[in-house]
Amino acid sequence: MDIHVRTLSTVNILFGVLSLLLSVPIFVIYGGPISLYSSMDDNVGGVLLASSVMFHLALAVPCIIAGVHLRSYAEWARSALIVTSALNVLNIPIGSVLGAYGLWVLLTEETDPLFSSPPPNPDAKKSSAVAPTPSAKHEPNTSAATTIVSSPRS
Repeated sequence: MDIHVRTLSTVNILFGVLSLLLSVPIFVIYGGPISLYSSMDDNVGGVLLASSVMFHLALAVPCIIAGVHLRSYAEWARSALIVTSALNVLNIPIGSVLGAYGLWVLLTEETDPLFSSPPPNPDAKKSSAVAPTPSAKHEPNTSAATTIVSSPRS
């Protein structure tokens, strides 16, 4: 499930940045929510446009911040993204898919161990193991008590 958590964090960061890139220019060009509302001839259209832009602005920053900290498996970021994902379900159509995926990833029981004892960061440099000297002989352990099981992640 760690790949899903990392994917969710990346997608939330991208969604937050895209929301900012689209909402901030509209907000600045029109001069705020009242001007957005006034720009539409229809009252319902003005309310929908102004509330949509404000909704995107309100969710963009938590998506970015929680997405960045979810990569380090911070428990508070998990809680923040659960709330953000629940709100994103209202953001039709892309936000609904992202919100449903986020709720599925963060609320399954398989992700609980990731936040209590996070896996090693694959982005970090691998520690180099000390290579044996050529003169040292390495004899394999042939005792019956030792069993090596390969990892499914390798």
